Amino acid sequence: MLFRRSSPFLMLLLVGLPAACGGDNGDANPSTALATGVPAIPSPTPGGSTEGIGSLTALRDAGAWRAEGADEIEVWICHVPADSTAPIYNGLPLRLPLTAAGIADILNARVTPYFDALSHGLYQPQFRAGGEATLAADQEPQLCVDQAIVGADDTTDAVLVVADAEHRPEFPGGFGNPGVPCPAEPPCPVLDSRRSAYVGASDFHPDWGDQPPMDLVEHELGHAVGWTHSGFVDGADSPYQSAIDLMSNSAAPRETDASRRDGPDTLAINRFLAGWLTVADVWVAPLAGGSVALQPSTGTTGTRLAIAPLANGSYLTVESLTADGFNSHLPAGGIAVHRVVMTAEGAVQVIVPLVGEAPFTDLLQPDEFVESDGWRIAVSDGIVTITPVV
Repeated sequence: MLFRRSSPFLMLLLVGLPAACGGDNGDANPSTALATGVPAIPSPTPGGSTEGIGSLTALRDAGAWRAEGADEIEVWICHVPADSTAPIYNGLPLRLPLTAAGIADILNARVTPYFDALSHGLYQPQFRAGGEATLAADQEPQLCVDQAIVGADDTTDAVLVVADAEHRPEFPGGFGNPGVPCPAEPPCPVLDSRRSAYVGASDFHPDWGDQPPMDLVEHELGHAVGWTHSGFVDGADSPYQSAIDLMSNSAAPRETDASRRDGPDTLAINRFLAGWLTVADVWVAPLAGGSVALQPSTGTTGTRLAIAPLANGSYLTVESLTADGFNSHLPAGGIAVHRVVMTAEGAVQVIVPLVGEAPFTDLLQPDEFVESDGWRIAVSDGIVTITPVV
């Protein structure tokens, strides 16, 4: 029997995507479906070519310098006046006695190992004390970031600014910026690149004791590496809706296990764009379709990412997730499928989960398939088959 499940979240995104940014039109996209009854296991099809994914490889080649080796990041404290009228702080009296050196020590002990593990040793942010910035009563946090960028040492790659004030609950906890392309050969000082991340004081509140959560800082640093949101619905009560990516609901592991402090793992497409996966680790679906044996995207060997190019310049990505490590909050492993929506300029606009509904932990299992954007992705005993829908 055929089992189909529609996703209101997916349909909302399909309707809201602008055509100029590679969005879908009503004729080009079949509805997403999840079904059982996959036929016999096919043989894998040769892959490893960059043909058809030129915009992704170009984006990787232009930005992977951000996520290579030691990333020297200065920590700055942003002092918010008690009479601040900025909407993000207005009316909240708490001001924490934070120091840049104290925050840097915490981040080196906690955040550096997280990214070292994510990258399998290819990326290690290194945090050191920077300075202090101060806002006027009517100024927003970006002004502290601007002060940190101008005041940073000329050997600094990026800045992380931490406010001594909490944010009002209707505002995000922070923001991050990958900056502009490096005007010369890397390394690129922060004064040129303007790479930055910012968070409010909530995660450094004394109530956390000596184990503050790091998932928000890790999320914002993900933006400074060059990653965009996945599973994000602007204007929703809970806009970060996916539990399977650091760049969505970074607190998902802690919501399952209150003792967790790091974010979840990140998607294979982010690893590829950071340069942590090579072309040899990627399988690109031929126009006629084919099959691939996927290894876990969090692993170190084998094909860890399958990509199906779309006619509108966007892509479907397919990967195998296991319920362990930073993803031990998942109920079970399986196959995740996403639509990577590209802008006309060749950047990633948003990444849309296509299996199940929020929090998108209901991954494809053997003998299940999903159809989207003219492709059918089916799973059988470790083999993923991607074929055009006719």
